[in-house]
Amino acid sequence: MKLKRILVDWLGVLALTFSVVICALAVQPQEKEKEDPSKGSKDVDQTIAYPMPKVLDAARLAMATFGCDSKKDKEKADYLECTRDRHVGVMVGSGGEKVTVKLSEKGSETRVEIKTGKGFVGRLGKKNWSTPILNEMMKTLKGS
Repeated sequence: MKLKRILVDWLGVLALTFSVVICALAVQPQEKEKEDPSKGSKDVDQTIAYPMPKVLDAARLAMATFGCDSKKDKEKADYLECTRDRHVGVMVGSGGEKVTVKLSEKGSETRVEIKTGKGFVGRLGKKNWSTPILNEMMKTLKGS
């Protein structure tokens, strides 16, 4: 009787383990399909061949593309600031990054400085969005 009970318990544990493994394998392909645009991103400081007003509009659109809500009270002709929504993701405290775009005219070109501030709370779950925002700005500018 005792041997039968041990065997039944062991089979239950085995079935539970097997179902967890199956579920984990089913979820993995979805995570791989979703590519992280912030991977390898770092702060940006470069000059681009577009006038400052166009660059400012492109920066505003790029920030919105990545879920960065711009702060109208901090917006100037040469400066934008936004904060990404904080949410619970794989790492607790994901989101909440503050992104700033500072522009300065250099003749017919514009110097673009994009910095992502991660703050202190939830730092491990936060990402740098400077490079993806610049790339999205360039797509917009090349299309106009």
